[in-house]
Amino acid sequence: MDLRRKGRPKPWISKKKGRNTRNMNTGKLVKSFTGGGVGSSFYQTPQWRATSKAVLDRDAVCQWCAALGVIKVANQADHIVPVERCDESGISPYDKSNIVASCRSCNAKRASYEARGIRIDSYDGWVNFLKKKSNEKNTGL
Repeated sequence: MDLRRKGRPKPWISKKKGRNTRNMNTGKLVKSFTGGGVGSSFYQTPQWRATSKAVLDRDAVCQWCAALGVIKVANQADHIVPVERCDESGISPYDKSNIVASCRSCNAKRASYEARGIRIDSYDGWVNFLKKKSNEKNTGL
């Protein structure tokens, strides 16, 4: 006899893992990170791992949080111009000037803005955008 209760279906919880997006220029479907898209093989290369470690050694704290006045330990390397757009911008995906140390939440937040079509290609542009969003959140606008 099985005593475990069956949970009722929860339609508000997504069954799909990851998120598929479309390339803003071509309209081509870009698979999610778990689906083996652009990023999955790139982030497994020894060259990326060495670059990521060098950036995290250079910047010990999250650069996005630090710009907002918060000190948080960085545990991810974050591209300012995403890997998918590095070729069209003429930037190497391993260029350390295009990569900053970031905490997981800031990296995910910026990725969600990119997925919604907000394209900012400079460090100062992102800092200004994040400050504006933080001010809006704090003032209740």
